[in-house]
Amino acid sequence: MASFSRTRGLDRIAFAPPPRYAWPMLSLDHPYMLPQIEALAYGYQPAQFPDGRYCLIIKASKELILTARVKNSFKIYLIPDVETPGRALGFISAFFDDHDEPLVLFTPLYADDEMLHDLGGSLSQDIFDLYFFDENGRELTGVSAHVADTERFRHALSLFAFPAFDQNELYATYDAMSDWFGLRNASDDALAFEVRLCERLYPDDLMIIDARGDANGFPGSDGQVMLTSLEREEPGAFQERDILALLRRCFLDDGVFLNPVREDTRRELCDILVVGEDVVLLVQAKDSPNTEASLRRSINRKKAATRGHIEKAARQLRGAISHVLGGDRIVLQTPSGPGFVDIDDRPVFGLVVVREMFDDDFEPCSAPVLAVAQETGRPCVLVDYATLHTMALYLSSEQRFVGGFLKMFEAGLKSGEFPKPRFTGKPSDGAAAGVVDERTRLSCG
Repeated sequence: MASFSRTRGLDRIAFAPPPRYAWPMLSLDHPYMLPQIEALAYGYQPAQFPDGRYCLIIKASKELILTARVKNSFKIYLIPDVETPGRALGFISAFFDDHDEPLVLFTPLYADDEMLHDLGGSLSQDIFDLYFFDENGRELTGVSAHVADTERFRHALSLFAFPAFDQNELYATYDAMSDWFGLRNASDDALAFEVRLCERLYPDDLMIIDARGDANGFPGSDGQVMLTSLEREEPGAFQERDILALLRRCFLDDGVFLNPVREDTRRELCDILVVGEDVVLLVQAKDSPNTEASLRRSINRKKAATRGHIEKAARQLRGAISHVLGGDRIVLQTPSGPGFVDIDDRPVFGLVVVREMFDDDFEPCSAPVLAVAQETGRPCVLVDYATLHTMALYLSSEQRFVGGFLKMFEAGLKSGEFPKPRFTGKPSDGAAAGVVDERTRLSCG
């Protein structure tokens, strides 16, 4: 279904003693941890307390988090290196919304690396606190958890050696792990380690209200505070604000408009309008409900829903681009009267964002968006939400984001399908496209 990776090299940090709250939420007890979590892409994050105990953080998509909550478990596969007996490459953690194509996290592990020690120490505890965070660094679930067969897990880790880290081997490592997982059999499934989610640290029906000015002070917010929940019956408004938050990593706040309305027709121009220093970006977003019922749909139904969303978004994007190209400025409806956005000589780009795409479905999904690009003569790109998150994290300036956008468009034109970029290095390094290998150490004071 979707695969998520982890980023390498973030620093270990320490935190002040926590204040006391009714709920043991990591975000409240250790708020200084949040910038470090926000800098992660996807994956595991162990954190160690002064008494030696570990808690464990997983940063993941809302679909993966809800799957873990509904199933109350997930599985960890220790992936052997088929080329070198007695050696392992790392973990693949599988969250089974679908038996054949689960949501997965890739965790390569390396000898003499603190991540191997900390992650092994976290999972080897008889019981540990486990926290799930989404892409925007919001804590959505906290539970007590344990590995069902802890002794076997500890023994398995002691049996295997792990390779030394070599950035040049990252592609090969991910490919080897993916190939092994795709060819696994019933015996491999039986040997996987089940992580069981037990007592909730706070209620599941959590609603986050973010009333901070910097979270809501953007054109189109209309003074409404940011609301977030894991389960979403009507996803559109939630997803649009989530996407806007991602784009604000790269573009100035006052240039990112939510649901801009045309003055002439009183209808939305697009879901999000970005007016940067050197580009105008029109964004159409489509999502599906995040509920237990939606998770249980078959892969074929999910693929059909994604294709339908893309076709509709492409039609809307075509209309938005045509309107913007019809003049030298955009006239928007605002509470104080018409608002004018000058286009000047900025190029106009189009972006379609969907919930998820499937590895074997990129070509038919890409076709409607490439057709809009051909008809309008403007670069247009299709991404899923996970890809937009990693792009905005690693390409966190307008210039770098636009550069990555154009590379994706050129690749889509050449191959007939848009690529799924991955990244190496720290987000602050402005890393080039490559594999993500995410690791860091945290300690809680």
